[in-house]
Amino acid sequence: MMRGIGLFLLFAVLLSGQNNPFDKPPAEVDAALRARIKEFYDLHVQGQFRKADALVADDTKDYYFESKKPQYLSYEIARIDYFDNFTRAKAVIMCEMYIMMPGFNNKPMKMPTPSEWRLQDGKWFWHVDMDALRNSPFGKMTPGPRGTGPAPPIGVPGAIDFSTDFLFSQVKVNKDEVSMWPDDTAEVIVANGAPGIMEISVPTAPDGVAGKLDKTKLESKQTAVLTIKTAKDAKSGTLNVRVEQTGQLIPIQIKVKQQQQ
Repeated sequence: MMRGIGLFLLFAVLLSGQNNPFDKPPAEVDAALRARIKEFYDLHVQGQFRKADALVADDTKDYYFESKKPQYLSYEIARIDYFDNFTRAKAVIMCEMYIMMPGFNNKPMKMPTPSEWRLQDGKWFWHVDMDALRNSPFGKMTPGPRGTGPAPPIGVPGAIDFSTDFLFSQVKVNKDEVSMWPDDTAEVIVANGAPGIMEISVPTAPDGVAGKLDKTKLESKQTAVLTIKTAKDAKSGTLNVRVEQTGQLIPIQIKVKQQQQ
């Protein structure tokens, strides 16, 4: 099933081997990896999956061979993080493809498709850490038995089928609408119902409205307090809480009441 694949892949990459990536790789290293990613995904756009095998690490070739390989319509590199002195990298690629989901069968969608790369003998190779792949905010995933059906798509263990609705229901707020006066303060509780860590932020808010979280990384079953403050000239609008692991935006409607003259 293609349902929820991009989101699960994103979880796997963000949660495996978490450490502080180097912000500025050497220009030649970054250029070499970007060229290698382009070569790999160009072949997937063209449907030339056998040729792409030459860019797959030796210990990942069996997995690549057995996996379903979607043919992408287009792609773009959204993000690259480097690790281990620039010998490992995790990239998030926005891949346009047809998704087998109700209402989307005839419409292509851009899905975040993470991939891991390792530098070997001076060249970058696409690589899958099978153990890390099974870690997610929903616990340790167990792949289905081999040989009992078609192999799962690239990067997805066999026995996983999370719907988008399920993934997006793991982080919740106790209020989706707040009425406030100008120069006022209110609180909203953000709760993580997933069995793993979720990271949250406040990327957007209406003019004159500020939102501050008392914590941005939530362990399983933890809550955070979102303090919302309005200035004297605050405007009504939508404040968004972003869940980094899914890209989900949780909207909170801010209604600023007008002072009577």
